[in-house]
Amino acid sequence: MKLELADYCIRCGICEDLYPDLFRRNYQEHCMDVLYDEIPEQLQDRARQAAADCAVAAIRIVD
Repeated sequence: MKLELADYCIRCGICEDLYPDLFRRNYQEHCMDVLYDEIPEQLQDRARQAAADCAVAAIRIVD
């Protein structure tokens, strides 16, 4: 499982606040970064919840 962020992400930071083990704000490039290329199995439920919690539905799950 992979996560990707859509171009319309507003960088509100909710994902980082709720899921700091999955996301980090990138101040240099003014975007949010997913911390893993491939989401570890033990974090996959959290990744699904992060996608559901995104304010603008910009987090996408890619299988």
